[in-house]
Amino acid sequence: MKALLVEDDENDAALLRGLFKRQAGIDIELDHVTSLEAAVNRLAIDVPEIVLLDLNLPDSSGLNSAQAIQNANPDVPIVVLSGHDDEDFAIEILNHGVQDYLVKWEGNARTILRAIRYAIERKRSEQHLNYLAHFDRLTGLANRQHFHDQIEKAIARAKRAKRRLALFFIDLDNFKIVNDTLGHDAGDKVLVSAGKKLEQCTRAGDMIARLGGDEFAVLVEDVGELRDAEAIGYNLLHALSDLTEVDGRPISVTASVGIAIFPTDNCNVGALLKNADIAMYQAKENGRNGLRFFTEEMHSELLNYHRTENDIRKAIDLQQFHLEFQPKIDLESHELCGLEALLRWNHPVRGRIAPMDFIPIAESSGHIVPLGYWIIEQACKHLQAWQQLGIAVPQISVNVSAPQFQQPDFHRKVRAILEQTGATPELLEFELTEGLLMEDTDSAQGCLQRLKSIGLRLAIDDFGTGHSCLSYLRRFPIDVLKIDKSFVSDIGKSSDGEAICAAIISMAQNLNLETVAEGIETQEQLAFLHGHGCNIGQGFLFSKPVRADQLQDLFPGAIHSDSIKSIGDTTRIRLLEGVCK
Repeated sequence: MKALLVEDDENDAALLRGLFKRQAGIDIELDHVTSLEAAVNRLAIDVPEIVLLDLNLPDSSGLNSAQAIQNANPDVPIVVLSGHDDEDFAIEILNHGVQDYLVKWEGNARTILRAIRYAIERKRSEQHLNYLAHFDRLTGLANRQHFHDQIEKAIARAKRAKRRLALFFIDLDNFKIVNDTLGHDAGDKVLVSAGKKLEQCTRAGDMIARLGGDEFAVLVEDVGELRDAEAIGYNLLHALSDLTEVDGRPISVTASVGIAIFPTDNCNVGALLKNADIAMYQAKENGRNGLRFFTEEMHSELLNYHRTENDIRKAIDLQQFHLEFQPKIDLESHELCGLEALLRWNHPVRGRIAPMDFIPIAESSGHIVPLGYWIIEQACKHLQAWQQLGIAVPQISVNVSAPQFQQPDFHRKVRAILEQTGATPELLEFELTEGLLMEDTDSAQGCLQRLKSIGLRLAIDDFGTGHSCLSYLRRFPIDVLKIDKSFVSDIGKSSDGEAICAAIISMAQNLNLETVAEGIETQEQLAFLHGHGCNIGQGFLFSKPVRADQLQDLFPGAIHSDSIKSIGDTTRIRLLEGVCK
């Protein structure tokens, strides 16, 4: 093992060499430099497996030393060697990406070696998880989430420079025929070839992504005229028209391209992607193997937005919302162990409105804040009512939106709701997204600590889809990692999804965190998750969300034996048979 020791104290360096020499079976090649400048220069020509770093050097000190090493080579793990046992500083520097913090010289060579091995493994795990979360394993291109993040950054740059950018949404024509006739292996080869063709016909600074299936996207910054974007679109079409054979067998695959322009077509990332997608479908409907620019129907979209926003306001006053609960199942005992509270809306005229059609509008309009408190209050009232009936109530989880979490008095209002309803805090769990927590880690940590002091359980929802970082998991008082259903749905279909699920479960086990997999719909998904040690599952395989009055007989101790079959039974019936009919 090659290690770079950055230490200006020759006595400390000699002591470390002596410790390693006296430890039998150790094979470490220790390269020693005495300044940060020398360390940075050494990393430019020779990359060690680990850097042992004294933060206080003749030409640098503190966090700056670690950041300089990371800037010189972000892939090398770092173990800090400090002369001070400062727990707060240790937490801070670990949160900035350092793998471990040791006090000189507490411990023997075996302790230091263990720290080195663990630091290397933690760095590899973090890099692996980061890659899986941001890149498509099949093609090596950016995935949807990473592409989304890059569009946000590109839009910010375009706003500052007052320039256009073009988003190209690409779908392969007749790809399903290739899969059906030649098999999925041939289909995968076509997708890989398509990714390479797109890379070959774009500039080095252009961003290319595989969004899923046979959908790709290209982001081009600093586009001059619309005709320039059109020329790029035709270059993409021409490049993909070369997909004429796979494994020596002829195929007929072309592409349809939709183009959306910032800022003309929208300034929001999600809306820009949606508009490019709409344009792509217009190209397909126009005969395929062509391109279309997006033509925004602004009037109808704005009317729908304002109508829904107004209806949400009325629905809050008229109490048109209600909660449904999706059971969570212990994958080991096969028992009901929790519920997720989900907001539902039955409009008196428009009927049942899907959450995806009104929650984004509630968030952007600010109505999600009073709605969020209403959801927490209702969940607590249900908890208290069930407890008064003598029912062994499982935990209820509630999704918390960013606008609500960022309210300065959020924890105080939650405490007041618990006191007013008399609900047990330990039975209430809040689910928060990674992106929400990473917007302002210091503020998020403070709020999480206050919620934790109340007695609540805390979960990270949709884990793996956002800014997954091992360092913040050490810092935040999290109890649960919830695996996003997009990864679960890939089990049996994509090695990417399976690898991410397995990595998240393994990481959670090492951190003593509980894992919950959402969106389980098949026995294959269930078997994979259970086999890898996932604790809890929810999804249509067990039950759809149901109203509170349909749950009472299903709590632990009230479930009839003939209403459940073993989770492993190949002749499965739904766990909550009768409720879901």
